[in-house]
Amino acid sequence: MAAGKEAALKLEFLVVGGGLGGLAVAYALCKGGHSVRVFEKQPALGIPAGGLRVPPNMSKILTSWAGAEEVQKTAVLCVGTPWHNLESGEYMGYAEWKPQVMAETGGDFFVMKHEDVHRLLYDLAISAGAKVTFGASVKSVQPGEPKPSITLSTGQVLTADMVIGADGPNSKVRQVVNGGEDTAEPSGFTIFGGIVPASEMLKDPALAKWVSSDEWPIFMGNNRSICAHPVHGKEEFAFQAYWPDEDSGPETIGEDAWTDVVPVSTLNYEHISTNIKRVVSLAPHLVKTRWMKRDERVEHWSDESGRIILLGEAAHPWFPGGTHGPAIALEDAAVFGTLFSRLRRVDQIGAFVSAYQEIREDRTRVVNDVDVSNAELVRLPPGPHRDARDKSIRQSRREWDDGALQREFEGVAALFSYEAVDAADEWWLNWGRFNEADEDRERSGFSFASVTVGCDQNTL
Repeated sequence: MAAGKEAALKLEFLVVGGGLGGLAVAYALCKGGHSVRVFEKQPALGIPAGGLRVPPNMSKILTSWAGAEEVQKTAVLCVGTPWHNLESGEYMGYAEWKPQVMAETGGDFFVMKHEDVHRLLYDLAISAGAKVTFGASVKSVQPGEPKPSITLSTGQVLTADMVIGADGPNSKVRQVVNGGEDTAEPSGFTIFGGIVPASEMLKDPALAKWVSSDEWPIFMGNNRSICAHPVHGKEEFAFQAYWPDEDSGPETIGEDAWTDVVPVSTLNYEHISTNIKRVVSLAPHLVKTRWMKRDERVEHWSDESGRIILLGEAAHPWFPGGTHGPAIALEDAAVFGTLFSRLRRVDQIGAFVSAYQEIREDRTRVVNDVDVSNAELVRLPPGPHRDARDKSIRQSRREWDDGALQREFEGVAALFSYEAVDAADEWWLNWGRFNEADEDRERSGFSFASVTVGCDQNTL
């Protein structure tokens, strides 16, 4: 979004869901001159959560919005990933984020605490003029003619020009947009997140090296894995465990959301290596969710009126605990906000809404597939595929030549070099502005056919 660019036509938006995507789109729209109210069912900021990865495509958005200094107050720069065997603890290899490659993406790879990113986006949204209400459960969403409305659990009805559903994978708003109930089925895997105080890990030299590093170690096991990294300026250490349901305690019923706080004993981690077992045991509690699979993609990201919109996991339910889910939600918000910062007339709304899905849909599908594929790679059972993976990982990647650097950049370019605002601006330059120019000509009554040119016959 161009700095200071505000829409000529300003709308009122209601955002259902105050997670990362909801707060991000609230900020982006407010910066574009619109009025935004956000309704979040959780009681407050600071609910238990875990860590997340902030790849360059996400860090570029955060940095452009909040400034590098603000982001770096709590972010930890990630320089690489050591690979370990989860059961034995064996160090197997190293994947380095080479500075030359990262420089080409235009951003940094950070690891952060979910709460820190959430608070950062909340502060941005509030400072831009958004109003955020916590403890507000949305009971229903009603299409309107033309204005839609939402009904809160208190019975209060609120109406606005547009409603955005940023209410996660179990979106109530999606049911209105696409019709029918959610048909998600358990995948067989549960994901746990935990946070450990750095002060506890520093007491043990074997654990201190992990919380003091700038790395994101991954522990690969039989049908399970753990990834971990320092967060909150290295004052804490976050881990996520991807575990089969049969070793994940009582079956979780209901939403696949990060709201189920459970004791560490819920997780059966008896057969993992000693050091990572100690890390898990130091967590005061775990946050648990299930990976629910949906066979069909979400076909429509807006209702027939074009006034009720889906964003983030409401539009494309994600693999929980994946590397790219939060980044994709922020990309959605940046694209949507950039498009609507150019709004001049009511009849542009439909084109902008269609453009939003057109710009984002293929990108979200491809990146989600990458997250799922990577998760499968690090939890392979014993066999030839695992042997081939291990052989590849054990080959050192510490020595690079120019050709290797080029291949590495090409491999991450599509993921990390993506510029959400540029994608929206490109659509505008190639398509949107021409429709606007046509409308301007119609209003002015201009056409070449209406121009009369007078000339002296003797000059011809």
